[in-house]
Amino acid sequence: MKKIVCIHLLNDYSGSPLVLSQSIKGMIDEGYAVDIYTNKHSDGFLSSIPGANYFFFNYRWGKSKWITFIYFCFTQFFLFIRLLKYTNQDVVIYVNTVLPFGAALAGKCMGKKVIYHIHETSIKPRVFKSFLLAMVRFAASSLIYVSEYLKNAEPIKGKKYFTIYNALPEEFILKATPVLEKKEYPENVLMLCSLKRYKGVDAFIQLAFMLPQYSFTLVLNSSKDDIDDYMNNLNGVPNLKIYPAQKDVHAFFKQAVLVVNLSLTDEWIETFGITILEAMSYGIPVIVPPVGGIAELVIDEFNGFKIDSKHIGHISEQIERIFSNKSFYNYLSFNSKKRSRDFSNKTFLHGILEALKSE
Repeated sequence: MKKIVCIHLLNDYSGSPLVLSQSIKGMIDEGYAVDIYTNKHSDGFLSSIPGANYFFFNYRWGKSKWITFIYFCFTQFFLFIRLLKYTNQDVVIYVNTVLPFGAALAGKCMGKKVIYHIHETSIKPRVFKSFLLAMVRFAASSLIYVSEYLKNAEPIKGKKYFTIYNALPEEFILKATPVLEKKEYPENVLMLCSLKRYKGVDAFIQLAFMLPQYSFTLVLNSSKDDIDDYMNNLNGVPNLKIYPAQKDVHAFFKQAVLVVNLSLTDEWIETFGITILEAMSYGIPVIVPPVGGIAELVIDEFNGFKIDSKHIGHISEQIERIFSNKSFYNYLSFNSKKRSRDFSNKTFLHGILEALKSE
């Protein structure tokens, strides 16, 4: 039985560990043995996957960038040394995101197949990004891109590549499907993202302030203390509710009738957008940036809109248009559900398994 060694730095409830967890479950179902290397003292989508073997390292975000960088460097050294134990084993090294380069280098030194699953490359500072991509060029046997945009934006010459769109777990879709038929029509706008300004957090707060007649819900992949620190200098908005990281987001989608992504396109380009796909599986219309892989999910005025968050006034106008026209909303909702089926878990897993088997 061939073994797949999967590496991901920070296990949380964001998109990249969710996608890796789906891949791992598919690998195990296919008969592969899977070892997972990820950080300890953290709960996320990679936690407690049945049939997987776990190995942990001490990686976390520190209070300063320098502390985080020290953790990062130590982790790369640990991964390089630790993975050398597979020298005499038949394994594939599966590196999730471009960050765990220590694992990729170990795979290269051992002569193993190294697959990079590239989710995004909006990494700063630029010199750090250049270094990580140089490691990809040196160590990777093949690449998996999550969108056509990312493949074209960060081509790595001379490497075999696959474009495999993310998908949702079947259990998520099963929970989402019955709700669509019973959905009421509350005027609630939802955004789920990391606690970063470039993710559009401030823009979402501004949007809530501009539209006091509607309710707004913001779910941030962060702790309550970090959220309180961030919001300390911001005036409260009475129609806005803010929640910390959530293991189960179904309750939020059940209450939402519109989901937005307001990432600042001059600072961060979304390469896919798993929360947007989750919304679509509920039949919820969406508003997303006009560039990046996330734009590949949306057809203007079919299942939502592609609008740059710099044009917050235009977004406000379209929200009012959607909420004031029930038939238009129902049209967008029906098509959103329909569009979500183009990104099936079956197609996703077939692509992952093909990448594992390719020479």
